[in-house]
Amino acid sequence: MDGKFLHWRKFAKQDHFRACPLCGKAIQFHMYPEEIAVRLFSAALVIYGFWWARQHGGWIPMLLVVAVVIGNAFLLVNWRLKDRQRFRKA
Repeated sequence: MDGKFLHWRKFAKQDHFRACPLCGKAIQFHMYPEEIAVRLFSAALVIYGFWWARQHGGWIPMLLVVAVVIGNAFLLVNWRLKDRQRFRKA
């Protein structure tokens, strides 16, 4: 049973998450500053939202507002970066 559960990636000796599917060379996912800023902003917004809800007692409105703001921020960044290069040579 040792060899039955061996994945195909181990046979190929290639990490498919870091290799180009066309040429097989190493690639790296490139994150833009806008994506990093939105992630940091969303973390800060969640922390502030929970603090605000604890002080004022409105959990449902806080969750709705935070979800809408974070969703719109991610959609805006996704729309802005939709035609940019996502991968680069490692």
